[in-house]
Amino acid sequence: MKALCGLCLAILACGTPAEAQTQQDEAAVRDLPRAFNEAVNKHDAHAMGTILAEDVDFVTVGLLWLHGRADLEKYHVRMMAGRFKEITSTILETHVRFVRPDVAVVRYSWMIQGDKNVDGSARPQRFGLITMVVERRNETWLVAAVQNVNGSTGPRGPESDGVKSPIVVPRPK
Repeated sequence: MKALCGLCLAILACGTPAEAQTQQDEAAVRDLPRAFNEAVNKHDAHAMGTILAEDVDFVTVGLLWLHGRADLEKYHVRMMAGRFKEITSTILETHVRFVRPDVAVVRYSWMIQGDKNVDGSARPQRFGLITMVVERRNETWLVAAVQNVNGSTGPRGPESDGVKSPIVVPRPK
């Protein structure tokens, strides 16, 4: 019984990672998707880079793994001048989960319109989900890794019946 009481006291003393965050940390982390989205809508790849760690890993919806801020900016400068020149992006919903006081996972759903396929033809409105791993480095929250995923254009399969997702990505109408 003493061991159980001791364990309970130790757990209470340590707290949980989610409780260790300040409102300032929460606000800073929640602001990262907004800053990223704002840069996309301004077609400014360099502004996108300001929230990213120098050694960021970024996987695009086209399954290209970009390593480092320089390659991410180079790629997106080209996209913003070409196929994404008329793009507009909207954040639909954001979810934040702190895994440690200095690390959080941010997921947000998005809607994009105005981009083009490689052949120049217009793409239909798209929906997707971005997952960011963010770290506090030298008192600044930076994005360390990103996975960007397009939503499916078909109906959900029966496997998803009864499964509740924290963020549901809409389907095109």
